[in-house]
Amino acid sequence: MLTQLNQLEDWLTDNKSRNYLLPLRVAGHLFLFLILMISNVFAIIRWPLASVKRKITRGKTHSRNQVRESAVNEVDARELEQILQRQELVLVDFWAEWCGPCIMMNKSLKRLAESENVGCTVVKIDTVKHKRVAEKYNVKGLPTLLLIRNNEEIKRYAGALSYQELMEFVQK
Repeated sequence: MLTQLNQLEDWLTDNKSRNYLLPLRVAGHLFLFLILMISNVFAIIRWPLASVKRKITRGKTHSRNQVRESAVNEVDARELEQILQRQELVLVDFWAEWCGPCIMMNKSLKRLAESENVGCTVVKIDTVKHKRVAEKYNVKGLPTLLLIRNNEEIKRYAGALSYQELMEFVQK
């Protein structure tokens, strides 16, 4: 679904100057706005439940200092710096639990991390808990993805991506 929404957004951008398409463009923008609002409502409803679940399961799945290669790792500032020093290629997802598009990307990020074709470590930074890290990396919107090679940022993308778009983002 993210792919189709991104395609709609691209179409709207490409057809800005065509006045005869104004009614379709207005309808497209309204549709994107509606999807964004619905995803945010679901995220806000899900937020307290996910927080409780995370607190209950924290520590049961892995030790805090262990980075799992085939999983999405939630890290803090210190752990991020350690990972950036040790790993050659790291995909960093800046997110928040109240952010609908961030939640929509969870499955895609998990599939990407579990994929054997990707040679990178996937980490997530909760911008609510770690505001200073988001400020350090100049994160202005959510979700923001950074691709970092050898501790140097090589790519940045703000917005939600589908699994296929994530694969292209990491591989190009």
